[in-house]
Amino acid sequence: MLLKKVPNKIFQKVPILRRQYQIRLYPEIYQAFKLLCDQAGYRRLNEAVERIMLKCIEERSLGIPPKGSREMELIRKVELLKKTLELRKRLGWKKKS
Repeated sequence: MLLKKVPNKIFQKVPILRRQYQIRLYPEIYQAFKLLCDQAGYRRLNEAVERIMLKCIEERSLGIPPKGSREMELIRKVELLKKTLELRKRLGWKKKS
């Protein structure tokens, strides 16, 4: 709970609410990251993601190169898809027929 000063009252408790956000992820990347979080003791994925986000904010860097030209982004997309296929193999997932 966060304490907030309010007129005519000394302090009032204000709940800190979390919002739900939706992001799209490849299932292979999500599952591999979830396994990594589990190994580190984070039962909930958002706990790890929030800490990573705070670290990036404090360091003022995402730790990845800035978005480039359209051609560079296509090259990065191909690399991402290759890595996703590698993760699929490491996770033991098989292609659906």
